[in-house]
Amino acid sequence: MTDARRRVWRLPRPQASLRGRLLCLLLVAAFPVVVLVLAGAFASYRGSIRQAQLDVALERDLVVATLAARVAAADGFLRGVAASWPEAGNGCGDALHSAAPEGVMLEVECPNGVAAPATTSPATSSTTSPNLARIGPELRARLAGATDSLMLAGSAGVISLLRVLPASPRLPAGRLILARVAPPPLPAGLSAWILDADNRGWALGEDGGRLGPVAPATAADGSATLTSLAGTELVSARGRLSPQAMLVVARPLAPIRAEAAMEATQRLAEVAALLALSILAVVLGTNYAVTRPLSRLRRAIAKWNAGAAPLEIPGIGGMPDEIRDLALSFQGSATALAERERDLQAAIERAEILAAEVHHRVKNNLQIVSSLLALQAQRVTDSQARVEFEAARDRIGALATLHRHMYAHHDPEAIDLGAFIEELGVQLFAAIGDKPGRRIGLDVTAPALRISSDQAVPLALIITEAVSAALKQGFPPGRGGRISITVAADDRRASLAIEDDGLVPRPDDQLRALLLRGLARQLGAELKREEAGLALEFPLRAPTPRPPPALRPSASRPTAPPAA
Repeated sequence: MTDARRRVWRLPRPQASLRGRLLCLLLVAAFPVVVLVLAGAFASYRGSIRQAQLDVALERDLVVATLAARVAAADGFLRGVAASWPEAGNGCGDALHSAAPEGVMLEVECPNGVAAPATTSPATSSTTSPNLARIGPELRARLAGATDSLMLAGSAGVISLLRVLPASPRLPAGRLILARVAPPPLPAGLSAWILDADNRGWALGEDGGRLGPVAPATAADGSATLTSLAGTELVSARGRLSPQAMLVVARPLAPIRAEAAMEATQRLAEVAALLALSILAVVLGTNYAVTRPLSRLRRAIAKWNAGAAPLEIPGIGGMPDEIRDLALSFQGSATALAERERDLQAAIERAEILAAEVHHRVKNNLQIVSSLLALQAQRVTDSQARVEFEAARDRIGALATLHRHMYAHHDPEAIDLGAFIEELGVQLFAAIGDKPGRRIGLDVTAPALRISSDQAVPLALIITEAVSAALKQGFPPGRGGRISITVAADDRRASLAIEDDGLVPRPDDQLRALLLRGLARQLGAELKREEAGLALEFPLRAPTPRPPPALRPSASRPTAPPAA
């Protein structure tokens, strides 16, 4: 699996930092406020819609009052004309030219059945008059039995009131008189319709039909309601104009909703700006009062961990009380820890000096024992006993040399095997009165190896036994040759191979064979013996970790001379 596939994408964790946690707490605290603001914005939006309904109802009442006053004035005028209409008069109502009220136009049927020109008050403009002669017999019959004026639809949204004058010799059925009432100006954006007694409607005013000639549905109780007409949402209301007619007004709902939404959005924007400023204030305040002092404390502790002493925290006087107390606690702990560390360091140095002294004395004692055994071997007359004394001398001398190498480089767990084996070889060659390279060559290949002491001792003894056997049994006086010692190691295993080109076969030494097998078992290896050498491979055991001493003897002290 590649590194790209093994890569794990981690989500950001804002709650991991102090600033992030404070922001999260602020957002949690602001959540009820946001909910209340949203509820208030929605309530404001609903209130704007209700206010629009109230405004439409007020506009309806205003238009109804104004238009009803004009209709009532026109109807009253028609009643007066009907009561005082002159019997004769060829002018077909010329006397009424100046009597019509403001905003009312009159038309009187002439005796010959042709309508006279319309008359109007000076404040009204003349318009084309309808032809009264076109009124059908059904409507005439209806008017003959009516006591009130009949409201009709006029052109361009004008309201027409029709009435029958008393009969005359020339017009036995009575004359028709028509009053056309001009509607008042409507508020901008408001549409209005008139519904007659038969629930037939027409748009009021020249701009009243912008939404169509058909009036929208309204509530029966006259309250403003939300409805739709031809796919357009409206706020509509109706009111009683006269016993024969109703007035319906309506406004488009889209502009009202847009204005309400704009107002709600503005309120939300104000709250969002306030919340953003609050978050910014919290961030800046947290950075000044909490994050910056903690960062200074963290940097000071990091420098102290890197080796700077003593622990110095800048600006500790301006920190908040809690952080200042924490910083002072750190300083006190650092001072106490430094004193404790100095005491421990002094104890470690004393222990290291004592240990070095002990091992130095052990090495010297081993060398003294080796010298004593050598002297004693010279006084032994039995050749076999002398051989045993010399073998014991070589083994003890090997251990003394190993002690010196292990404690000569300030690390008892590291040994330069190459230098150790070469010195051990010189020591073993000297035991037979020779030295490497004169008659017998010595080839050593070994690395500087960290090895535990419980493995170094059996390894040194195995090399001592094998080289001693080769020198004494494989190379009799007068025969030359070479001895090769090779050590290879990696992080977990090491191997040892000892070979020579001396005489074979060699006499079997039961004690030496038993000793080699026991030492191999201590290393955890299986010994492979050959006629002219041996080989083994063993696992490396990690040495016990030890802190580096602050003070060690830089060089070994003089030791007793090795046995000749």
